[in-house]
Amino acid sequence: MVNIKRLLPFILLLTLNELHADTVGGEVSLGFFNHQPNGNAAYKGNTADIEDTLGFSEEQDTFLKAYLEHPLPLIPNIKLGYTTLSHEGSSSVNNFTWGDHTYSSTIEGSLSLDMSDVTLYYEFLDNWAETDAGFTLRYISGDMGVHSNANSDVADFSTWVPMLYGKVRFNLPVTDLSFQIEANAISYWDITAYDYELSARYTLAMGIGLEAGYKAFHLESDELVNGFNADVDFSGPYAAAIWDF
Repeated sequence: MVNIKRLLPFILLLTLNELHADTVGGEVSLGFFNHQPNGNAAYKGNTADIEDTLGFSEEQDTFLKAYLEHPLPLIPNIKLGYTTLSHEGSSSVNNFTWGDHTYSSTIEGSLSLDMSDVTLYYEFLDNWAETDAGFTLRYISGDMGVHSNANSDVADFSTWVPMLYGKVRFNLPVTDLSFQIEANAISYWDITAYDYELSARYTLAMGIGLEAGYKAFHLESDELVNGFNADVDFSGPYAAAIWDF
């Protein structure tokens, strides 16, 4: 009869061995994100469609990601990320309230949104299929405003958002091609946030590669700052240069 208690240390050792990278390594990527805005927002007044009322349209911004993996059991690997999104636009409104003023003129809308991530994760598979899972702590900061020749009202916001993290990559055998999905998501109290990335990668030489795909961000909250409500999406294609070392 098998003694389960005697087998437990070996089972634990095998499990820990699966939860870390074989060697020290990492990855850095710098990319450009072409994003289309969608959704609405309000600040102490009327709900504004961010495309029709604030005049936002397609823009391009940058993002940066860095991963560091190690062979130490139990200690998680780390990923750092930074994404910036910005929009400006103009439109004509009538009796539109934003902040402390009501506008009946041509207005200029503006958005600045920065997202900084610290992710701790474990690697569960590391062969032709790679699987990671962990926890992301995201710092969201920025502002959304309405401006005219006479007045200006800006909602400044910042908050920490904990999120679940996951990534799956498929490396096609005997090729330099791989396909990946990576995502963060959370929904609690008065905030729902998620993002995902679908991509294809071609590795050239010495770990240098090119990646292209589709990214999307969603943020819904009325707790970012008093009187400010947002339900917005930003999505579109992206391209990045990769160094896997």
